[in-house]
Parts: sequence; C-alpha cells; structure tokens
Amino acid sequence: MEYEVGVEFWPIYELVNSIHTYICKKSGRKIELGSEWSAEVYATLSPELRLALEHAELDNDWKLLNLLLYLCPDKSTVEGVLLWLEQLSVGEMYETLSGYVSIFPTQMNEYRSRMLFLLSEWNRQYFSSGNDNVLRKLQEHAEERRAVLATSPVQNFVDETTNGFVFLPVEGLRRLVLIPHFHFQPVNIIYNFGSLTLCHYAARITAGEEEISPFMYKALRSLSEKSRLRILKSLGQERRTFSEIARSAGISKGIVHDHVFSLRCAGLLHAYIEGEAVTSYSLRLEGVRQMNTQLLQYLS
Repeated sequence: MEYEVGVEFWPIYELVNSIHTYICKKSGRKIELGSEWSAEVYATLSPELRLALEHAELDNDWKLLNLLLYLCPDKSTVEGVLLWLEQLSVGEMYETLSGYVSIFPTQMNEYRSRMLFLLSEWNRQYFSSGNDNVLRKLQEHAEERRAVLATSPVQNFVDETTNGFVFLPVEGLRRLVLIPHFHFQPVNIIYNFGSLTLCHYAARITAGEEEISPFMYKALRSLSEKSRLRILKSLGQERRTFSEIARSAGISKGIVHDHVFSLRCAGLLHAYIEGEAVTSYSLRLEGVRQMNTQLLQYLS
C-alpha cells in the first residue's frame, strides 16, 4: 500500500452529507432513511431554502465544497467552519484549493455566498436540532476505527471499514481519508483530488436501538434474487468489470446495475476503485461470513 490512511469525523461532514442526501431524494428507495425522510424535512424548510435546494446540483462545485471544508484548519464546530468560510478572501480560497485542483468556480464570491446560504440555513432549519445522537455515534465509531487502524494491515482495515472498497494505489495518490456518515447509508461517496481521496462511507449505525439490524436484513434481502446469486457464483475470487458481469449474467445492464448495487451495499462484493471510478468487482467472502455471524447471533 503506497498511500497513508486516516479516519476523520467532524459534525460539518455529516451536515454536508445530509444535504447531499436531500438533494438525492430521487434515490430515496436506495437509502436507509427512505423518501419519507426528505418529505418530512421538506415540510419544515422555508420557501427560500427549498428553492435553493431544488437548484443545487452534485457537480464540481459541490465536490470543491467538500475539499474546502476538509481543508478548514479547525472543524470542531459547524459554526466555526461557517465563520472561517465566510471570512476567507477570494485570494485565500484560490490559495487553499490550488494545491489540489486547477478548475475553479467562475465567480468565487457568488459561489461562496451560495454555499454559505445552503450550509447555514440547512444547519439552522434542520441539522442543529435532533441529530445529537447520530453525531455522538459517528464520533464514537470514528474513534473505534482509529484504534483498530493502529494495529491492522491497512488494506484489510479499509476493506472492513468501507464494507468492501479496495482503493488501488494509482499514481499520485498519497492520502486516503475515511469519513463515516449516517444520512446517505448504505451508499459510499468518493471524491478524488489527485494526491488526496475523501471517502464518505456508510458507518452502519442506526439513529435508535433496533431489534433487527437493518444491515443484516439488507444483506439477507440482497440474496433474494436468483440472478444475484448467479452473479456471486460467477465471480468467485476473480475480478470482473461491470460489462463482463452483465455479459455473464445475460440480462440487461440496467437490471445488472441494480443487482450489483444491492450486493455491493450488502458488503458481498469487493469494489476496486481507481480515482473515483469503480473498475471491477469480485466476491467478498468476508461479507458472507459476517452475514452468517450476525444472523446466528440474532437467532441465538
């Protein structure tokens, strides 16, 4: 492994992740919170914030926001990060980002104002109340992961933490930062900036205390389709591209995409990452073992 790995969590990360989840509400059926969450939040928002969120896109500007917040020198409080962003001069924003990117927003002042409005109003109208338990669990999770990292082989640690991601040591990559999140579970989000990759990964925590683990249930449900079982059997320990999996399965790429997504989120596939792209998959036997262990623990 030619890059270093770290685990980091601050409340500002989950604030941004929760906005990301709301913007992606069309994916409601794929995330644990479901479309009901976005509908409930929508009802509490001001017309101005609703409009701003409707026009927000998960584009390069959004990617740069995640980088900018990561580079904030003191992320201990959401309010402190927002004040730092507000007080940065345009020149300081360029200087902060230029070590990682070469493409910037056309109007940096307008960009900063737009992002500040989204972050501050979302924090005031939604995030600052009712998320304390989630933030506490994410902080505890990050601390536990850092302790494990200190005594684990890096590749095994990344695989276990991200539930199956394998980040290939591409040229130039120097640091991988793993950031646990709750709102967008079970999906992982990757941003690559050359020497730096940020991976916001599903921490597999719940907001409350549930009798049946939703993650065990998801893994079990992912095997309810015969086509998914055939995909797993065909993979074995070999790495195959998505196109190779689709050809082997003999069904449409759209259906294969849904099957692979379900299996990946259940932790039954290794996904091999180059930059921000998944280049291939293989069977993750450890995910099958974990599913069996969780099921046996629950039944006994």
